[in-house]
Amino acid sequence: MKNFRILLSMISRNNDMEMPEHGDKAKAYKVMGIIAMCCIMIPCCIVVGFIVYIMTAALMEAGGCTEGLNLVIQLMSVFGVLFSIMVIFNLLYFSSDLDHLLPLPVKPAELVAAKFTHAYFAESVMEFMVLFCGFIGYFVAAEIKPVSVITSLLGVFLLPVLPLVYCGIFALIVMAFFSRLKLLRNVDFMVGLAVVVFAGLFIWSFAQMDSVNINNYIDSLKNGDNIFIKVMNNIFFTVPLFLKALGSNNIVYMLLFVLVNAGCVALLFFLGNLLYLRGVYLVSSTGRSGRRQKEVVGLQDFAIKTPFRSYMAKEIKTLVRTPAYRKYCVVVNLIWPILVVALFNIPATADSIRAFRDTFGRGLFLADMVMLVAVIALAFFATAMNSIASTAFTREGSHISFIKHIPMSYDLQIRAKVWVSMLFSGVTIAVTTVILCIYMECSVIDSVYYVVLGILGSGICTYTGVLLDSTHPKLDWEDEYGALRGNLNAFFNMAIAIVIAIVLCVAGYLVFKFTMIPSYAVYIIFFIIMGAILVILRSITMRRSAWNIDTDVYSY
Repeated sequence: MKNFRILLSMISRNNDMEMPEHGDKAKAYKVMGIIAMCCIMIPCCIVVGFIVYIMTAALMEAGGCTEGLNLVIQLMSVFGVLFSIMVIFNLLYFSSDLDHLLPLPVKPAELVAAKFTHAYFAESVMEFMVLFCGFIGYFVAAEIKPVSVITSLLGVFLLPVLPLVYCGIFALIVMAFFSRLKLLRNVDFMVGLAVVVFAGLFIWSFAQMDSVNINNYIDSLKNGDNIFIKVMNNIFFTVPLFLKALGSNNIVYMLLFVLVNAGCVALLFFLGNLLYLRGVYLVSSTGRSGRRQKEVVGLQDFAIKTPFRSYMAKEIKTLVRTPAYRKYCVVVNLIWPILVVALFNIPATADSIRAFRDTFGRGLFLADMVMLVAVIALAFFATAMNSIASTAFTREGSHISFIKHIPMSYDLQIRAKVWVSMLFSGVTIAVTTVILCIYMECSVIDSVYYVVLGILGSGICTYTGVLLDSTHPKLDWEDEYGALRGNLNAFFNMAIAIVIAIVLCVAGYLVFKFTMIPSYAVYIIFFIIMGAILVILRSITMRRSAWNIDTDVYSY
């Protein structure tokens, strides 16, 4: 146990992002932390609690009780597996601390236990809060019973365990027995396959119904014939035990839920003791003995390029060729156009959006404001979500001094980082906005305006992210996933984007509520305001970021 505590402390210290403790920077980060808490975490928790309350109340009227909570927990379990599998793989097998930990006189099970525990707390903090608020929503609608309350508190901490155990066992078995098979070593492929399977099951649960609406879906939950819930109850088998204890106020099921979770963790540690070192050594030997493909070098590779083009090419190749960045910074941008297409074609939402499109076509002021707000929100959220701007300097890692010694001005380097972010974010926003305008049957002039406004919003969010990351980048990371995971700059950038989006949305509503000016006048006002914000923010970011680099502000 003593070794476990020491190992956990070492691993946590190596993987957590250090925050400034003194001075103006520390105060600024505390303020941003409060903003992030108020604008992201608390609203998410409130929304989940409200959804659970509504579904529980509806199910109780129909003779059900915990089925709505079951759906929320199973969805969280699925996301827990998808988001944690790569974290577990990298912590167990691809972290640089293994060179220092393996020679120590510790058991493999202790190493696995320490790394698993670190991943559990690092990946589950938000899940703890969401589950807690979900249970509050449940108890507001259902009867409060003593054993049920204790069960819910245990569930907050134990429900995230099984998804992580699955990730750990999968990693141990794959790396111990199949590490030489490229297909199984390609975790991105495995995760993608899992996403397709889970998404297919969830969509199939809707396709089973004659008419797609919330009432029919609640009926399918209550009747127990929802295919998604059926399959997930078998995979995440601790959830039915938890719900049985919660719904029936049964202490036996509560104790069984705790014991089963303890047994799953014990099984992981047992397998870790048997298989972990085998997997580590096989990975090391495979990496050393693997054949390297010869790169075909042509004359075009020696073509003279400007420093700016070369720097941009370096940034783009880093994003596209690195699996972590490719998945979470590049591919994630595909969500937005797919989401727009889905909203206009899924029966559950298509009718409502079609009705809004008819209202928008009549030129009503409120409809114009809703469209304006939607484009602005899309621009901010899409740019903040891909984290390209808010990891601009973090991606340099231990090679951060590179940017000080190459023969290229700081302004030009910062501009290259901004342009790379704008390339991916701007194209995403432009394509998504065009699709939205086509579905909404906007005129060409309106479509061009919305695209330009979206790019302005993306620029504001980009400069904010670059400024944040130049001030305090996360430079001490084990792998590229570590650069993204736990990076508070991305979190703060999202919070600031939400605040700016809310301010602009409220401004649009107040204009609608208290003035009688036409829509095109509001469009002009928003264009001027966002353009002015972008120009001011660009000046601040370029000047401050260059100063941060020159003074090594990120080193203290």
